Amino acid sequence: MRVKVIDNFLSEYQWKNIKSEVMSTNPQFPWYYNDDICYENDGLFQFTHAFYSAHDQSKSYFYPLLDACQEKLGVKKIIRIKANLNTRTVFHRKTGWHIDFPNITTSVYYINTNNGWTDIKGYGRVKSVANRMVIFDSNLQHCGNTCTDEKIRVMVNFNYEE
Repeated sequence: MRVKVIDNFLSEYQWKNIKSEVMSTNPQFPWYYNDDICYENDGLFQFTHAFYSAHDQSKSYFYPLLDACQEKLGVKKIIRIKANLNTRTVFHRKTGWHIDFPNITTSVYYINTNNGWTDIKGYGRVKSVANRMVIFDSNLQHCGNTCTDEKIRVMVNFNYEE
């Protein structure tokens, strides 16, 4: 498996449930400011929410929200699940080429539609379309690109073993 793009990944009900939680103006869903995105002092910022980290075994209260995604992905062992929220920029900004973790699977689930995208080396551009999942070998470098047409670009990043 190199790169697989699946539209309408979850049922409309499941997707709307996730979207209503993570994109709500309700202060119950915590977003945390990060002073860089890919590399220390990269001049970029984003907001994140860690649903799960194997590093310290931390699990967010909102972790069960993503059970349907994990089930459909066939996750055997989670390394990390993290949501990213990027604010609108005047021009598209590339976040920097990187891999999250080597030798596993990476998936990106897009919560909202906007004109941002993910570049995957050797594959190309995957547009940010709500309820779309892109699945790829974690050794493929990728980078996000901000949006210019919506206030925010929100996606959930899964790093796992199948």
